[in-house]
Amino acid sequence: MTEHAPDFLVQTADLPWVPQGSNNVWFKPIRINLEKGSWVNLLKVARKGVVNRHRHLAEVEGWVLQGKWHYIEHDWQASPGAYVYEPPGDVHTLVADVEDESEPMLTLFSIHGPIEYMDADGNLAYVETAETKLKRYTDYCKEAGIEPADIVF
Repeated sequence: MTEHAPDFLVQTADLPWVPQGSNNVWFKPIRINLEKGSWVNLLKVARKGVVNRHRHLAEVEGWVLQGKWHYIEHDWQASPGAYVYEPPGDVHTLVADVEDESEPMLTLFSIHGPIEYMDADGNLAYVETAETKLKRYTDYCKEAGIEPADIVF
């Protein structure tokens, strides 16, 4: 019989929404894999507008659950039920197309490696990795007095 990793169940309703750089954007970390440098999170954007410009150093997959969004650099709009694939090296600017603030944009992202965030001039501003995502989550939990869930597997 072969050994395999145990199953995990993460109750996303029990996880906090963690601020991500502005008062309109939050993430909910579901899984962080430090060994592979990947993570899965829900992204929530409450208001219409530009969220950020970034470059993926690895593949990203997204599933739109609610609301709509697009990238300035592409000619499509992602809406509920859409699956989005982003190849390594893709650079784009996320724009949330939120029509009603009571129904924010929600997308489940599976991120397979680092993301480079850029400033308005295209210069590197910040690199997000599995480690930095975990730190942002645990720091928020500590600050809010919340026990962090076991999401590293």
